[in-house]
Amino acid sequence: MRMGSEGLKSRSIESLCHPKSIALIGASKNREKIGNTILRYLKAWQGTLFLVNPQEREIDGNDVHADVADLPDSVELAIISLEAHRAVEAAKKCAEKHVQSLIILAGGFSESDAEGIRLEEELVRHVLSKGTRILGPNTLGLFIPGTGLDTIFVEHGDKMFEQPGEVAFITQSGSVGVEALGVSGVIGWGLRAFVGLGNRIDIGENELIEYFAHDERTKCIAVYLETFQHPREFVELCRTITPRKPVVVLKAGRSEIARTAIASHTGKMASPADVFCSAGKQAGILLPRNEEQLTDYAKILSCEPPAFDASVAVVTFAGGYGIITLDLISETDFLKVARLSGETVSRIKRKTLRFASLNNPVDLTASADQVMMADTLDALEEDPAVGIIFCIAFFAPPKIGRGLVDILAEHRRKTKKPLVVYVAYGPFTDEMAYTLYQKGVAAFTSLSRAVRAMDALAQRGHYLKRSGVV
Repeated sequence: MRMGSEGLKSRSIESLCHPKSIALIGASKNREKIGNTILRYLKAWQGTLFLVNPQEREIDGNDVHADVADLPDSVELAIISLEAHRAVEAAKKCAEKHVQSLIILAGGFSESDAEGIRLEEELVRHVLSKGTRILGPNTLGLFIPGTGLDTIFVEHGDKMFEQPGEVAFITQSGSVGVEALGVSGVIGWGLRAFVGLGNRIDIGENELIEYFAHDERTKCIAVYLETFQHPREFVELCRTITPRKPVVVLKAGRSEIARTAIASHTGKMASPADVFCSAGKQAGILLPRNEEQLTDYAKILSCEPPAFDASVAVVTFAGGYGIITLDLISETDFLKVARLSGETVSRIKRKTLRFASLNNPVDLTASADQVMMADTLDALEEDPAVGIIFCIAFFAPPKIGRGLVDILAEHRRKTKKPLVVYVAYGPFTDEMAYTLYQKGVAAFTSLSRAVRAMDALAQRGHYLKRSGVV
């Protein structure tokens, strides 16, 4: 592909994600209309906003254009909130006005019936042919935290993601993406951008992952796909990205019955997932098996360094949880239990209670205080046999308070090793996990999820070493 073409594509995605001017076509005064929901979200967006609705002259103090033809020629992005047939006509007018990019929200295209296929063909013939780019149709569109650009017209936990994070999330299914983020955001998750592909007649996953691969604020790319636009190109592109930036892909359709359902959902037949998984592993892609793992892997990879040494040291206030953790570690692909040095054991012994268990897992017991945890973390940090520190943080013991959050945050600031936390505090568990995340600590509310996340760090480190990157 020629450099000129690459540069043009990059500018197209830039105009989509960071436009200087937006036209909302289908803006509405009716709070039950999608065009009103998006208008309310766009109030925080800083840029030139044009509204289009032939029945209105003013909405919430904003002037309204009667027709797309009345817009100036300088509009970078148009958000089309109209039903399918009217959306196609508006898109044609946008192309005539040289609008750079469109987000077409409506369903009723190739995912539905023959008439929907015909409408998509019109978009290709009359819009894409003129150089205007399209995200969708049948998409939730975009959410770029910190910019005010948000077209997701269903509940999506936007308040949890007001501060921009470091994961670019690209999803073929809007509902899978939105609900996965909603669940993950409760305990802390850093979203750089959300992009719903929809029917993907133009802008697809390959362009987007390439764009975010060059985006300095993106530390990890997470993708949910049911079908590929160009599968071979996708794998080869990821092969060039993964030495620099982790890519996590949940590919649905591992079973025959799921592939049949995908054809019904998207109008396209999915290729067997095992073919992709084999090539994807070789390309350094991390391959979760469900939406929970997708968001967990992306979370940990965006905020913790790769684990080049997969030896885990476990420290806890409750010995039983430490034993369960050892079982979980034994079931992973890359993790192993660290053998602590005699010097480390002696150092911890001097700072803790005489009845504490000092081998791995280190059980400080429920009688320990916060200073003992801080001293133990310091000792594990300096042990060369330890590659990952896993802290099982309970807040119920009598000498443990919210000051433990600050201890963990301080250790996270100074450690060079991955630090992963499992947190439990009865009905306040999610709150504590979110608080830890806000202070830079990767916390999980499930032992198994935390261990799988550590395994993802170890897999990432294994790939980088095997590839000669480090």
